[in-house]
Amino acid sequence: QVRAIQDVSTVIANVGFRPDSSIFQELQVHQCYASEGPMKLAAALMSGSSSVDCLAQESPGKETMMNPEPSFYIVGMKSYGRSSKFLLTIGHEQVHHVMELLNEGI
Repeated sequence: QVRAIQDVSTVIANVGFRPDSSIFQELQVHQCYASEGPMKLAAALMSGSSSVDCLAQESPGKETMMNPEPSFYIVGMKSYGRSSKFLLTIGHEQVHHVMELLNEGI
């Protein structure tokens, strides 16, 4: 028997798809060749913790959110490229970092 949900306000699907970078292909975004994520963040993730436990990760910091395109930031799953270690809590921290950068005028 199938149950139908009738009232839904939000759906979050973390299904591990490859990132679609077509939305910013004409912008100056330096992407990592290995992960397809933004270069600064990808470098920080690759050189960061050697732990295999993704729950032990910490946000690399707001400096890693910047790229050559002025005032353009990639947050959430797209920022991790092909990496499967993305957590929603990290995405929330990324949004907080971007808001700090925008308030600083960067």
